[in-house]
Amino acid sequence: MNESMHELAAGEAPRLFAIVEEHGDPKDLRVAGYGLAYEDRAEVNSVEGDFHLASQSPEHARTLFEISSRSAGVRRAHVVWLDGTRSTQPDRGGLDGRSEGAKR
Repeated sequence: MNESMHELAAGEAPRLFAIVEEHGDPKDLRVAGYGLAYEDRAEVNSVEGDFHLASQSPEHARTLFEISSRSAGVRRAHVVWLDGTRSTQPDRGGLDGRSEGAKR
């Protein structure tokens, strides 16, 4: 494998994130799913393996997880980036939470 192949693959790699559910107490947390954020979509699989979601963005997937799990006592759902990014801003559709057109 040459360096240009590695650079190409690394530059186009999706970002890894988790959907974390918050129940009544903010310390009562559960990872509901893991996802990959691509340039134009997000793909999420539940940790149980029985649910797959294709969505417009990680934030849209988070909203769907939050709505679908309200009956199970979930108060809020959060997108948690697993690549070292510690953005506290909500994701607005961009891949890194900083801006719509931002890239890694």
